[in-house]
Amino acid sequence: MDISDIPGYVVDQARKKGADDIVCSAHEGERKQVKFTNSEVAITKTWESTGVDIFLAKDRKIMYTSVNDLHTLDKTINDMLAFIKMMAESENYQGIADGPFNYRNEGHDKRISDLEGELVELTGQAIDSAMRNGANRVAGVLYSSSGTVHLATSGDVIGSQTGSDMDISLRAFASKEASGHMVQSVSNMDELDPIRIGMEAGMMAKEALNPSLGKTGKVDVLFTPLAFANFLERAAGSASAGSVDAGMSFFKDKIGEKVGPEFLTMIDDGTDPKMVVSPPFDGEGVPTQKNVIIENGVLKTYLHNTSTAKLNDAVSTGNAGLVFPRAWNCAITPGSMSKDDMIADIKDGLYITNLWYTRFQNYQTGDFSTIPRDAVFEIKDGKITGAVKDIRISENMPDMLNRIKHIGNDPEQIRWWEVGLLVKTPHVVVEGVNITKSTQ
Repeated sequence: MDISDIPGYVVDQARKKGADDIVCSAHEGERKQVKFTNSEVAITKTWESTGVDIFLAKDRKIMYTSVNDLHTLDKTINDMLAFIKMMAESENYQGIADGPFNYRNEGHDKRISDLEGELVELTGQAIDSAMRNGANRVAGVLYSSSGTVHLATSGDVIGSQTGSDMDISLRAFASKEASGHMVQSVSNMDELDPIRIGMEAGMMAKEALNPSLGKTGKVDVLFTPLAFANFLERAAGSASAGSVDAGMSFFKDKIGEKVGPEFLTMIDDGTDPKMVVSPPFDGEGVPTQKNVIIENGVLKTYLHNTSTAKLNDAVSTGNAGLVFPRAWNCAITPGSMSKDDMIADIKDGLYITNLWYTRFQNYQTGDFSTIPRDAVFEIKDGKITGAVKDIRISENMPDMLNRIKHIGNDPEQIRWWEVGLLVKTPHVVVEGVNITKSTQ
């Protein structure tokens, strides 16, 4: 059986065996990796993957599973329907979307899937650029991915999509305590710029040499796109109606309320062809759309699937995962200030280039902490005066969003292992960020 026929087959078989609602997606794809350490290519790998995801509902009981062995599809359907009888009803389940739907045509850069030896060459360009610009050691990874997803549901939905993208993550070291990190994610090969990524990481590492101990207290902070993407990913997650209903959102009960300055607009746009993640349909087959989550500082909507929409007297926003509503991407509208202008505006503050281990102490209130990683610079009277180390941010996410002072004019698409959601953001200045001592 061709993989494109599997979703329809699963839906037909599960319906015949008594399932009320069925969603099945089948995917096939290829991922290539070039990993580099100590400034040299260390590993090149290629993975081919094929799999099937199945969601079943019967008598308001739901079950979801993934299948890698396509010869076990019939057994899997039988097992799911047997297990589902022993499960409790879901109080929140309200069904899936009714189609059919029409989808926009999706183009993708076929050149990405054809790359072979060129991936090593692109990696070499990034490494050489970092070494020329201040690094004495470089590590990181470059990925290229391409694949197709086929979808069918018992709601009369049939769809397919093909996509390709590339990611590069490069960390440059000038010493043990002086490093710089840059990433780039693209769906068009023409936009990939490994030389720039290497150059900026290398320069950042060189400028971060000989850091002093950072001071604690509340200061204005300029965040790079790589750093601020951490906060926007969490904000997009809190905009999921699933997070709200589960009591895991700091946006709970705030529709129509001010959650940021008037110049803050945050969007989830599944229709933007320039965004690396912009699928034509969601997990139920509902066409994706442009959702303005925050407009001029006011929270406008949660992100819904069919069930959460019905529970909240709303309509689906085209954000269904198979179980939980999710953002496809997250972008904030750029401002007019350059990075240099924002630095010049700060009298006493920090320039933070990267963050990791962002962890919430309380999801509903938004209390969290995170550790600045790689280059951190002190700013005095509008000028960078040197590097600092050993600090932590201990903050509250809603408060930080309301204290955004400036949004830059240089948006970047960010995705790496600390930021799994595709985020597009420029440099951003936040006033009065609480800096504490790192325990590392």
